[in-house]
Amino acid sequence: MDALVMLIPLLPMLAAVVIVGGLLFGVLPNGRHENLTTDIATGSLTLSCLMAMALLGGDLLGKNHGYFSTGQWLSSDSLVIRINFTTNGLTVWLAALWALLLAVISRFSIPALRQTGGLHRFCAGLCLFTAALMLLVLSANMVGTLFGWLLAETGGYFLVAQAYQRPQATENATRVLLTQRLGNIGFLLGISLCYAWTDSVNWAQLQASAPELSIGQATGISLCFAWAAFAKAAQLPFTPWLGRTLDEPVPVSLIMIHVGVFLIVSLDALFMQSPFARAVLGLVGFATTLYGFIVGKTQTTQYSAWLFAALAQVGLMFVECAFGLWTLASWHLGANVIVACLQRLTETDARLGSTPPQRVVGVRWYLLSLQHFWLEQITDWALVKPVRGLAQDLSYVDDRIIDQMIGLPSTGILPIPAFAEESHPAVTMPIAQSSGLAGKLTEWLSALLHWFEERLVLRHSSKQTSTYLRQIGYIINQFELLILRPRYLVLFVCITFLVAF
Repeated sequence: MDALVMLIPLLPMLAAVVIVGGLLFGVLPNGRHENLTTDIATGSLTLSCLMAMALLGGDLLGKNHGYFSTGQWLSSDSLVIRINFTTNGLTVWLAALWALLLAVISRFSIPALRQTGGLHRFCAGLCLFTAALMLLVLSANMVGTLFGWLLAETGGYFLVAQAYQRPQATENATRVLLTQRLGNIGFLLGISLCYAWTDSVNWAQLQASAPELSIGQATGISLCFAWAAFAKAAQLPFTPWLGRTLDEPVPVSLIMIHVGVFLIVSLDALFMQSPFARAVLGLVGFATTLYGFIVGKTQTTQYSAWLFAALAQVGLMFVECAFGLWTLASWHLGANVIVACLQRLTETDARLGSTPPQRVVGVRWYLLSLQHFWLEQITDWALVKPVRGLAQDLSYVDDRIIDQMIGLPSTGILPIPAFAEESHPAVTMPIAQSSGLAGKLTEWLSALLHWFEERLVLRHSSKQTSTYLRQIGYIINQFELLILRPRYLVLFVCITFLVAF
């Protein structure tokens, strides 16, 4: 019975590969063979759902051993990463629930996509997302979960950018992907700390070793995974990406925000060792709940109102985890994802009314909620603008310095030999003749000093020389002003911490 766990993510992954391969090789051209693509997608999702249900039945009957391994993926010194899966507990319940929801979603959404076009892309993206979600939930080690974590973001990107002909759709999808990528930094750091302090990357081993970790170690690992969960669950300050998924054809974002809660609930033993980490969960969850409640009052469509309502519920789940109510958070997770997805499937994109929504908060809070508390503008100022500035600086260095060093033509400043025009015939005879390595180095250094003296001292007046020196001084001042910008100061501080620790 445990072997069924392999087929749950494998079937939709094979379907996605077949559909993408058919598109690439022209077997499934756009506008043709849509019935075949639909049958492949819905069939794989239905079979994956049936396998998940069978695995859940085996768990309820006590037939599962709780662990299934199919081999070894990587071995290096004491690091051993196996291809293994969990076949009991909360993971099996959520895998069966999410597989059922995605199978139902495919049945509801595919007929509507026949009229709008892009059915092949949609089926491939939905199958990829399903396979990634099943791998994420069922993997017994952190590397497998991270692989599913990344694939789910990629599948979500394709679904949000379904209407890629509109520039706004691709911009929204890119914002969603990059915001969630920031959370992956915490996931990678958490994996690194787990291996450094427990010599393992298995979830079960981390849970078993949690009581043996010091408070500082438990806090460090907990905060890293909490950072990843906040980004995935659209908690503050990562909330703006959720508002950019309103045009997605299926409610994958509603499922994604619950994945962060699943990660926290799966690490209950670890978080119980760190009161500070649980306090962070509670504060962030409570702030996000207030944000979702207030902003939801200014929405004018059903789906947007339900989306922020689901966000507020997810914030409450983090608060429940902070108080150690792990069972309540698990049941809350399952119930809320069912209600949210059913609401999305039954809504008709109708507006809430021609009159403004009823205001149940103060005027100032109401006005702030209209602008979503300027979270996206703050994010642009704090992250996007410095990164763009850094990219421009790197481009400047590449065009003006590196290209000239390797001899590529540049339209900016002229190369050094062209700063001054020749006023008399150049010296063509070598200064001295030498042999051997030391002699050649001495000859090269002498020629370089002679060139400097000839070009900057002897061939120009003192006025021209001072002009060059002023230009050099100006360049040095510009470089000093550049490195004193806030983004570089923060970068130097981060590098200092990395070197120190």
